[in-house]
Amino acid sequence: MSKKQDTSRSDVVKKAGKILKAFSRERSLIGVRELAEIVNLPKSTVQRLLTSLADEGLIYQDPATRRYSLGAGILVLAGVVLSHMDFRRIALPFMTNLSAKWQETIDLDILEGTHVIIVEQIAGQYALSAGSPLARRLPAQSTSTGKVLLAYAGVEYVKANFPEEIPSTKPSSNVSITREQLLRELEIVRNEGIARSREEREEFVYAIGVPIWDSTDKVIAALSLSGFVARIDKNEKEIIKDLKKASREISEQLGYRFH
Repeated sequence: MSKKQDTSRSDVVKKAGKILKAFSRERSLIGVRELAEIVNLPKSTVQRLLTSLADEGLIYQDPATRRYSLGAGILVLAGVVLSHMDFRRIALPFMTNLSAKWQETIDLDILEGTHVIIVEQIAGQYALSAGSPLARRLPAQSTSTGKVLLAYAGVEYVKANFPEEIPSTKPSSNVSITREQLLRELEIVRNEGIARSREEREEFVYAIGVPIWDSTDKVIAALSLSGFVARIDKNEKEIIKDLKKASREISEQLGYRFH
């Protein structure tokens, strides 16, 4: 390989790196034009690199808005880092205890743009399992963990990442919800400290989610228990009590101090 070719490939890698680093929690969904301005590159160059990164799963394009966010492939590359994440390691024993008591699916999720990603899971023991594959992206507005994370991400985050009309994810309904409706629900989530998702993504499945705080007073993840509606309904009060207790204890071990 010539020195010129080596330099050219190095430049491509640097440009791709600038694009990936342009995304953040505050700026998680970006259009091509805006991204080109942020990284100070021609729009055609950015578009070409985005296409290549999307082919590798490192970038995701929302089909509705045509805007881009980091893809789930980033999580795959971060597998080694994730294996050493304190919140996963600390949360796992509490997740195991919840699973042992209730025999339901326990998830630990993080927020990525308009979706949550499952970073840890203990599958339920019943025939009807509510589980999804580890590292799967799920719509935040229709999952209990997603609602928790959006509630604490704040109003501006939701306005920046969601359109005014949000398509329904309910299997039995095509009725969309408005962003204002979502914001009103998220306000209730903040006030109650829990979120519910009742057959919003899967029929017969009911999930309840709670926040996980860290030492910087930020909600960095959300914990949920999900299972068949009738089973969760029967034990809802005790399940919520157990989830809140786990949330508190995990957060305290991460350095959060409840006021």
